[in-house]
Amino acid sequence: MEEYFSISSQYGLSDINPSPFLVENMLIATNGENRTLYVVKDHKLHPEVMDYRKLFFKQWPQTIWEPIAKSKLIELQQRNDVFTSKEEHSDLQADIVHTFEVAAKRRASDIHIRVGNKYTKIFFRIDQKLVFYTDLVDDKGVRFVQALYQTMCEGRTAPTFTFSEPVDAKVKESHVESLGLNGGRLATRPTDEKGLIVIRLLRKNNKSLTLRELGVTDEQERILQRVISKPSGVVFMSGPTNSGKSTLAKCMAEIVTSRDPGIHLLTVEDPIESTIAGAVQTPLICIDRGTPGALSKAWGDAIANLMRLDPDQIYIGEVRDFTSATGAISAAQTGQKVYTTIHTHNPIDIIPRLKSFNVDMDLITDSSLLTCLIGQRLAPLLCEHCKQAYVKHSHKVDPVYRELIETHCIPSGVYIANEEGCEHCNHTGYKGMTGIYEIIETNANFMQIFQTKGKLAAYEYWYQQGGQTLAANAISLINQGKIDPVYSHSNVSSLDRDIQMFTDEIRNSVTSKLKVA
Repeated sequence: MEEYFSISSQYGLSDINPSPFLVENMLIATNGENRTLYVVKDHKLHPEVMDYRKLFFKQWPQTIWEPIAKSKLIELQQRNDVFTSKEEHSDLQADIVHTFEVAAKRRASDIHIRVGNKYTKIFFRIDQKLVFYTDLVDDKGVRFVQALYQTMCEGRTAPTFTFSEPVDAKVKESHVESLGLNGGRLATRPTDEKGLIVIRLLRKNNKSLTLRELGVTDEQERILQRVISKPSGVVFMSGPTNSGKSTLAKCMAEIVTSRDPGIHLLTVEDPIESTIAGAVQTPLICIDRGTPGALSKAWGDAIANLMRLDPDQIYIGEVRDFTSATGAISAAQTGQKVYTTIHTHNPIDIIPRLKSFNVDMDLITDSSLLTCLIGQRLAPLLCEHCKQAYVKHSHKVDPVYRELIETHCIPSGVYIANEEGCEHCNHTGYKGMTGIYEIIETNANFMQIFQTKGKLAAYEYWYQQGGQTLAANAISLINQGKIDPVYSHSNVSSLDRDIQMFTDEIRNSVTSKLKVA
């Protein structure tokens, strides 16, 4: 009976580290002492293949050479799970689960796996910082990743793992549910050596957080409560990956369902990350994610389907193109309240982003349809046990940052991270996270200025009406000694951002209003 193995396994050439191309397109079969070397027939004359064949036949001269179709090779790989021997599977899966367990206990949001030619390094993202976890030597990193993808994932965009092109998948919940996880969202990309694999951990976050616990200020909470109370319109949450958009959406949705248990709030998410109390949550269904346009069609179909299910309010996981954008706005036009996320750097950029999707400008400058634009970031909180007063440790800060801190902050209230940390923060200098927000509640004046005078004029109008910018909120937290000023300047908002954005006249007019108030 034939057994099948990757050429990177112990059945391949021990003194050769095969390239991802060879691993993907060749396969070894053994039957007792007999060997067959399968190759995708389209690549049988490839120089790398010919070199490997020559060395393989030199060691095992009786080998049978068998060119086959790519589809047949993939079928053999997938059916026989060739990337690790069956004896190795349980051990590797145990190692993988242990890695997830440590990551979950350390409150990591992501696991990063950097696979090199001779080593693999694993990092955890904890409180927004990458923290080294462990090394894997020789080819264990390759086998670790292959076993994870081949045996512990579903929704794979490629039937077998490859380092030669990006692949996506979802770690099955059954493997990690005992760790308090719903699974993990896996994405990869080729590197100059082998590849980078990043797994976003999806937590069973059933705890309901208040807006204040998320870091929303008193004034921002008043705005959000007012926005939530409106019967219709789209609320857009924007920010980079891992900025807390889904967490804020969950919080706002649960405010809705807790106020009125009779509300029928429907979601479509990709994937469902955590439970929203009182909502009916549905996953995005996309059978062939590798097909161009398939994901866009899936979002459009999902939104259309939700509208046939008698919703009162809906949450759309992401607006990513014309189809999903028009779907969200069409829902608002029919009187639905819609919560959704979009990728923009600043909330004021949401309208231009929608315009780039070719959505009608009259629709996206209608304040009854686009009711609120939210921008957000996450920042690590300084460890209360080891943070250091800036006035005593300013010599540790680069001069360029010192100038910014002393110009835009109140140095006596500023603290910086202790690079050595302590036992309370696992020696990182940080413990916990907070959200930082910029919330634009639209109105007719704002939208009219946007349409007639442009984005910057509308932004200035909002600021003059008392809008709290991301930079201003970050500086407030810095002055309270809660977040590190260097981290904030580099990752949240530059400390001098408002001076760069608004003229002296505009800023002085705002200051004058505050003094009068």
